[in-house]
This record gives sequence, structure tokens and C-alpha cells, in this order.
Amino acid sequence: MSAPTFSVDGVLDALAAQPRRGAGEGRAVMLVSARRGEGVTTAACAVARRFSASVYAIDLDLRRNAFARALSAEEPLGPKIDGRLNGKAFYTLTNALGARLEESRPAFSYHRVGHGRVFAGVFDARVLPAAAKVTVSSAPDYWDAARAGGACVVLDAPALERSQIALRVARHMDGIVLVVADDAGAAPAAIAAKAALVAAGANVIGLIYSGARTPVLAMDRAMRQAG
Repeated sequence: MSAPTFSVDGVLDALAAQPRRGAGEGRAVMLVSARRGEGVTTAACAVARRFSASVYAIDLDLRRNAFARALSAEEPLGPKIDGRLNGKAFYTLTNALGARLEESRPAFSYHRVGHGRVFAGVFDARVLPAAAKVTVSSAPDYWDAARAGGACVVLDAPALERSQIALRVARHMDGIVLVVADDAGAAPAAIAAKAALVAAGANVIGLIYSGARTPVLAMDRAMRQAG
């Protein structure tokens, strides 16, 4: 599909109305779709740029780094900053036998985007121990640490048809936004995705249509259609 163009102003309004799921002034929001190619990364970039606070922009599809690449397309990325918060990472490493591995060098780092408040997360798989398996943690510690420090987190999650990573962290987010394309098969897939997210403890705050010119109305209409 062609690159989606849409406004995401309604996302921050919807997020502000939600109860906090962690201490501190920060917020955590995840964008995800039911299917591939529905414009999640484009939407996540737009959302990240809207916040007035510092933003950690994280791609949960760690080895692709699509979120960071999209952000760097408009402004260059700055020097590497340690991606751990309070000494914690949001992923774990194990070997082939399932034993926990420790990183000699952190694979995840942040890079400031231009001179703004957005810090793009970059995962460098080249520094991982041989044959290491990377698993996104289901614990809230990392997201709580970000919010406690006053930062906002924007997660770009892989489509649910390809990965269940989003379901592992969904309950720790202040809000989840589904990005939905405008073709005939999009609505049934989005309804099924919403049900899976809710079952995982997610607070689904709305849906946005790729290409919608009136994002708040689109979110409201889609939510009614999705039940």
C-alpha cells in the first residue's frame, strides 16, 4: 500500500484522558496494527513528535529498527546514549538452553533525533553473544522507570499477524492505539486485534485510519464499529 498520510492529534487528547498506569508524569502509548503494512511506523513517528516532554521512541521489532530509520529520514541521529533506565533493559537474553545471558555491551541505545526532544531507540544485534535469543520482557519495570523520570514512551509494535510481542507489554501501557487501513478486510482484522489486546489487559483508547483527514472522528467511528 502507499505511504499513509494522516493527522494523529486525537491520540494525545485520548491519552491525556486515561488513568495513569505508573508513577510519574510520563506516559506510555503503543501503536499496533492487525496486519502488516497499515502505517504503524508512520503514525508512531507523528505521535512521537507531538509530545512536549522528552520521548523515548522504541521499535519492538528490535532487529529491524524501522522506527529509528523513519525518524532519521528527516533529521540526523545524534551520538549513542545508554538505553538502560535505572540499570534495567526491556528485554532479556538467553542461550540455546534457556539460561540467562548478561550483555558485555548493551545492544540497545538511544540517539537524539536532530535537536529535538525525541530519542530514537536503536538495537545493534551485532554485539549480542553468539546464538543469543532476545525476548521482550513482560515486566513493567522499564516503562515505569521512563514514566517516573517524566519521559513519554512511544512504542511501534509489529503487526499482530506476525508477532505477539505487543500482547506481552500491552497491560503496562497507558493506552493502545490500533492503526487500521481503509480496505475491505481491515475492519474484521482490527476487531479481532482489539479483542486480543483487551484480553491481554490493554487499554485500547482508539483506532486511527490510515489516510483519515479527521482523525478524532475516525477514531470515534472505528471504536463504535469495533464494539
